[in-house]
Amino acid sequence: MLHVVSPDYGVTDLPVIVDLATKEKIDIAQQLLHTFKDIGLSNAKPELQTEPKVTDEVKISGLPYAAINTVAEEEGADLIVVGTKSNHSAWENAFGTNAAQVVKKSPCHVLVVPEGARFKGFSMVGFAADLHETDPYHLWKACKMLEPFHAVIRCAHIEKEGKGNESKLRIEELKEFFANNPIALQITFHTLEEESIEIGLEAFANEWNLDLVVMTSPHRDVFGQLFHKSMTKQMALHSKVPLLVLK
Repeated sequence: MLHVVSPDYGVTDLPVIVDLATKEKIDIAQQLLHTFKDIGLSNAKPELQTEPKVTDEVKISGLPYAAINTVAEEEGADLIVVGTKSNHSAWENAFGTNAAQVVKKSPCHVLVVPEGARFKGFSMVGFAADLHETDPYHLWKACKMLEPFHAVIRCAHIEKEGKGNESKLRIEELKEFFANNPIALQITFHTLEEESIEIGLEAFANEWNLDLVVMTSPHRDVFGQLFHKSMTKQMALHSKVPLLVLK
């Protein structure tokens, strides 16, 4: 468990006062984090077969997402779990929340949990296919991760209106691949045309009452990041359903 606090500069730049204010924030955060951990473990205990080992830590950083990703890399984390708020400022909509920045730069998979989400298992899961050549592998990997939940996987490709013919052919190829290489979970395949991918995925999640949406986040170089609109970032900002991003 990690909580990041920003240095407290306040109304003065006197080093001693700044240090005292920041130390006070850290002390309060550590107390709250210990309490949060105790309450969480107490609530989860009836569902647990073994007692988990949970550590907690408070870090200081002006960029919380950078600290989160650094710790995840240092610890060799397999998954980052991060929450996101329902309402965002104009700045966050333009440049992204901490959750969106974690997704963009993380060294591992990320599970984004929207404010107000309630966990009821992952029985109905949506996989957003971009019809890239690596889709069969990513879909297979998602199915392996979700096998313990006995989930039904609904694989969907959202295409902008008027451009769906080629996509229907390629989704048929994906469907054929899994027909020839069966897995333990049930998979269905869907193509939809919408004015935007975000709107399409949100409508798809509502239509099928999804418990989780899975997306992939491909690695891009600096120029690719400048000129490509990140769908995972947009979904991390606006999704009402928990979002699992496979890196």
